[in-house]
Amino acid sequence: MPMCAHTTVLDYLEEIIQINHITLIHVSGTIYDPDVVNSQKRVIIINRSFQTSFSYYFRIAHEISHLLSDRQHDTYNFSQLSKSTAERQANLQGIKILADYYFTDEQSQKACWERRFAFIETFKLGPLTHLVEKVLNPIKKQ
Repeated sequence: MPMCAHTTVLDYLEEIIQINHITLIHVSGTIYDPDVVNSQKRVIIINRSFQTSFSYYFRIAHEISHLLSDRQHDTYNFSQLSKSTAERQANLQGIKILADYYFTDEQSQKACWERRFAFIETFKLGPLTHLVEKVLNPIKKQ
């Protein structure tokens, strides 16, 4: 259960988008067409039909992360399981964005760690469990 002051995770993500002057566009492509980011235009294009196991919310958080990173390229295609540094960083930052929504500041790191599997399930982050654990690990500071 989310602990953030925002009513919904979408409200939270839309606020980040608005504050950072990002445009979010939804299209209906094929199931094979990934989500795309254009850094120069600060646009995220979400393909409603794209077939992926990751949640819609993580897809948006991941793409926001590309635009907020210091290492911007012209265009990114959604590929969470890529081993590239840019994709790994977008995954880590996307997870952090969602964790900031899901967990309250008052919760201890230990409490967050204990609830990590509920967080993973909520945002369908199973393939990225190792990265969720890196973000939430109460022993190692980022």
